[in-house]
Amino acid sequence: MRIEQALKKYLEAQSGLTALVGERIDYVRAPQDVAAPYLVFFKVSGPRVHSHDGVSDLANPRFQFSCFAGTYYEAKQVAEQVQTALDAYSGTMGGAGGVSVGACFYENETDIYETDANLFHVAVDYLIWHEE
Repeated sequence: MRIEQALKKYLEAQSGLTALVGERIDYVRAPQDVAAPYLVFFKVSGPRVHSHDGVSDLANPRFQFSCFAGTYYEAKQVAEQVQTALDAYSGTMGGAGGVSVGACFYENETDIYETDANLFHVAVDYLIWHEE
């Protein structure tokens, strides 16, 4: 299983998050006319760790989790649920056959207003150290 699949499956199992966004968790972009609030995530960068012996099978990509909602407070609530799910997480993400995650580290948060969509957008970045 790829880390993207494991993340989606893991997030869909977080009751605090799904209480806010339901099944509206998508990779890269949301479907057209999706109802807010919703969550979109994507890989910003994908570095891998190497040693003198070559590839280590350890990666530490940065993922951005974009929380969209009709109000600023709702967008912040979604971001808080992402934080609850990911901050300092370690274990097998995605269930049986999932990805072994060593640690998730909060990196950054940005508040944005999407004028065209008339939505508040809180973008939260995490580094996720995992085995490939």
